[in-house]
Amino acid sequence: MIRAVIPVLALILALALALLPAGVRNAAANSMTFDAMVIEVKDGDTLTVLRNRSRMTVKLPGIDAPELDQPFGLDAKRFAAKLVRGKVVTIQMSRPGNPIYGAVRFSRDRILALEMVKAGMAWATTTDKTSLFSEAQEAAKSARLGLWVNSEDEDPVPPWEWRAKKRIKK
Repeated sequence: MIRAVIPVLALILALALALLPAGVRNAAANSMTFDAMVIEVKDGDTLTVLRNRSRMTVKLPGIDAPELDQPFGLDAKRFAAKLVRGKVVTIQMSRPGNPIYGAVRFSRDRILALEMVKAGMAWATTTDKTSLFSEAQEAAKSARLGLWVNSEDEDPVPPWEWRAKKRIKK
């Protein structure tokens, strides 16, 4: 009896694995690192990914991108989309939940959050001035990239201040 069931179970398992999206590794649900397909870029620091037929929201830790209704908000969204939309990425989860917080690695181990800061499309939220994110932000400021383009005249409004002003107006 058991010998007859084993081939049937093997066939069911093979069919289930064949239905997974191409290029996406099947990882355990509680893995701290997993691959997923980016199906939507909501804004400069929030993505929707597809993993094992489940949609998940991923927030990029260590940065804060401009809100969509803020100057450079749409630019930040477009920049992130150009880098990762439609691609399989590796997510290193730093905090589970909904949304997931995790580093998004793509294309030869590049880190999306760091690329956003380097291009002047997001603020580094770390207070450690020696971190890669802080150094990238200082380089973007010096080169007047992205949201730092007019920083000689005035500093751009960080998104946390932008959101606070909007809450006060309500």
